Amino acid sequence: MKKVFFVISLTVLLALPLTADSFTLSLFQSTTDNLYQSVFAESDHVSNLGFFLSKDMGKVGLFAQGSYSHVYENSQMTYYTQDLGLDHVWPLGEKSALYLSFTGRGAFYRSDFSEYNYLALNAYGNLKSYLSQTSILKADYSLIFKGYQNDVYDFTSAAVNATVDKYLQSRTTLKAGLGWGYKYYLHPFTLDVPEAELFDPEEPAMAMNRGNSQGKGSQNSQTSPGTSSAVPQPTEGGQGISYLALDALVAQGLGEKVGLSLTARRQWPLFGQNPFTYVQEFYLVENPFYDRFSWVGFQGGLGLTILIPWDAQLKLGYTHSDKEFPGIEALDLEANLTGKTRRDRRDLWEIRINKSLGSFGVTLNYAYMDNRSNDPFFAWDGSFFSVGLEWNTPWGRKQ
Repeated sequence: MKKVFFVISLTVLLALPLTADSFTLSLFQSTTDNLYQSVFAESDHVSNLGFFLSKDMGKVGLFAQGSYSHVYENSQMTYYTQDLGLDHVWPLGEKSALYLSFTGRGAFYRSDFSEYNYLALNAYGNLKSYLSQTSILKADYSLIFKGYQNDVYDFTSAAVNATVDKYLQSRTTLKAGLGWGYKYYLHPFTLDVPEAELFDPEEPAMAMNRGNSQGKGSQNSQTSPGTSSAVPQPTEGGQGISYLALDALVAQGLGEKVGLSLTARRQWPLFGQNPFTYVQEFYLVENPFYDRFSWVGFQGGLGLTILIPWDAQLKLGYTHSDKEFPGIEALDLEANLTGKTRRDRRDLWEIRINKSLGSFGVTLNYAYMDNRSNDPFFAWDGSFFSVGLEWNTPWGRKQ
């Protein structure tokens, strides 16, 4: 199946640029002092080379997107993703339109992380309708299936979101949204690990391995350095988790060069919990444990956008989040269970500068995060910096 997907991807990638309507190439160089986003801070650099191309085939559009991320010091986390898809837009009268897309994706890691390899299918629909000259209704639906090399991660998910945008003469934008999501793990597991094997404080790389020792639960984790030798025990049947969310945005234009925005999201659990023992984030590296289904709680942000000299755009942002992780129990410094659900409070400060140079775009971004958790393993702070270059150009004959 992977070989077939690779052959199809290669064929499309070689053929599409010859007649593509648009082509985008991007290169981002990033650095951080906390790659594993844990108490064991570890510096590293990540290079990302990506492309996107599309072709209008008349009744449908064909697009392809690829991304190669190379991690320098922890090269076992290097991976490549490839998307292939079809999409189309249907006008529905004078005030509405429906967009549909079907996408296949493959993600491929090096051997140490090969259990994260997956093939995915995604069906997506978006409806946009003008309720009046100053208000818009938007609704979307997504259905995703991911099949991993390690099938304990396999899942299917569905999500529905609806928003109403209102534009006022005072240059104020108001947005309110309601969202629902459901994720079903096809083959969840339980894992019995002796407390002494949970992690070794003397091992610097345990910011990754602690999550792997119980969260990964594969045959690879039995032999990987620093991981537990415990064997996962499959549970009977699947396991689901669902949430309900409310979103709000207020944006205000302040003159011709300044814009201010305030965002908020509140997410509640409906039923179910995460089937894994740990939830861990990696910097710029996708993993099966952390996504929008992993947490419930609150997230809010304040943003300021300023047009600065040389036609550049400056963005300043602050985000605060207070998240709990259903099914994830916090541990103390000796790796003993505390009986409390893990809870993280995070502050994020961000500065971004965008500059357009015709078909080229340059981006500079700096972020600082301070994560406070009742699990001391996830009490950390870190800095993140990236510089990016993007080239966007018509590639073939314009339609």
